[in-house]
Amino acid sequence: MGSQDGLQFRIAVSPLDCLGCGNCVDICPAPKGKAIVMTSIDTEIEQADAWSYAVSLPTKSIPAFKKESVKGSQFEKPLFEFSGACSGCGETPYAKLLTQLFGDRMQIANATGCSSIWGGSYPATPYTTNEEGHGPAWANSLFEDNAEYGYGMMIGVNKIRADLAKVAAKAAETATGELKEALDQWLEFANLGAGSRERSARLLAAVEAEGATTPELKEILAKKQFLVKRSHWIFGGDGWAYDIGFGGVDHVLASGEDINIFVYDTEVYSNTGGQASKSTHTAAVAQFAAAGKKTKKKTSA
Repeated sequence: MGSQDGLQFRIAVSPLDCLGCGNCVDICPAPKGKAIVMTSIDTEIEQADAWSYAVSLPTKSIPAFKKESVKGSQFEKPLFEFSGACSGCGETPYAKLLTQLFGDRMQIANATGCSSIWGGSYPATPYTTNEEGHGPAWANSLFEDNAEYGYGMMIGVNKIRADLAKVAAKAAETATGELKEALDQWLEFANLGAGSRERSARLLAAVEAEGATTPELKEILAKKQFLVKRSHWIFGGDGWAYDIGFGGVDHVLASGEDINIFVYDTEVYSNTGGQASKSTHTAAVAQFAAAGKKTKKKTSA
């Protein structure tokens, strides 16, 4: 339990979500006795009621902590939950954190591998939405071309938004009042991620209030999903990023575009059982490479 300016918070583990890996117990830094212990679910199932209550609470802003800080980020609602990954998986916490920072406007291209299995095994996905219905857009590519796939998604979105900016600029020429101010503000900060959701909502409200009386305003309404500046991400493992998909990764990084690449570098081919990869350290023993690895770990240098 904790408090800040009259607000209380609680950090707890839902018994419905525990996979029994024990990582939280092992890492607990309590100097005298563990703050959490492994026990039978029969003795903890009543805590499920606390979980049901907690998820019903409204989301609160905590101005004391910046969203981009370690503490502040953890007060943001995760838009990634109940992944079904292997017990103790070290990949999913990173996906969770990224959704806490950028989730309501993320667009993710995911290479085939572990992150595509826990990220989107039919018919379910752990990526979810917030109270306003906003959340990450996720799609899975082939193993070898995911960087190009995500890059193409970004180029497509950018083209639509560039055309939309021209339409908005033309609409601003004859607009007045709140509509004029909303159009000018959106145009000035169209490619700024921070505050994009709020600026887009203001413009949309102004257009709807005006009644979409011109072709330009009608087009803005028709393409309203592109008003928000998307946060473009490319996800994949080291097998993709270091090996078969490296050429695409290199191409995207060299482009200098506003796009993010996140590599789950597990230093082994995880999804197919544990073969050594180019990311595996020298002499490391993998499940299907018992003799060790004779070459050094591949780096970007």
